[in-house]
Amino acid sequence: MTNDNSRTRRRVLRQWAALPGGLALGSAVGATNATARNDNARDFGRVYANGTLWRTNVVTVLDDRPDPEDRIYFLHDGDGPIVANPDASGAQASPFVSESAPGDRDWNGGKWTHFSAEVTDVEAFNADAPLDTAEAVLDAGYVDVSLGRPGFGPPNYFICPLNGRA
Repeated sequence: MTNDNSRTRRRVLRQWAALPGGLALGSAVGATNATARNDNARDFGRVYANGTLWRTNVVTVLDDRPDPEDRIYFLHDGDGPIVANPDASGAQASPFVSESAPGDRDWNGGKWTHFSAEVTDVEAFNADAPLDTAEAVLDAGYVDVSLGRPGFGPPNYFICPLNGRA
């Protein structure tokens, strides 16, 4: 992806859909269940925040880390989103988990900084699934969290508001 800030939402979605595994927040995701359709048959991504599943859609890719930021954790197994792993619990409705949501004092409108959250023990993950809060992700001894994308998934920094419950 280039550093062109003038990208349209459609162009960003097409580029993300072309990533290995077809991972994107706001596009069709193939075998994963990170996206869904609303009543108007439009795709939207899903993100857990404070135990609630929210709808979202990609707006803008950012070149630099936003300040203030919202942290988003991307649960994966090293090869793809955890929801695409056939051995992982189907209770996990999205691989994305946010630290905040609309209505929280620290909510910044979906100005995301991406954190890789690699699940290193799928059996332990299955016992706890779904991981639907940032605290659950950060407290899980079988999830290794680091700044940035794991080589696939959304870009490191982007704007993607939470716009209603999924």
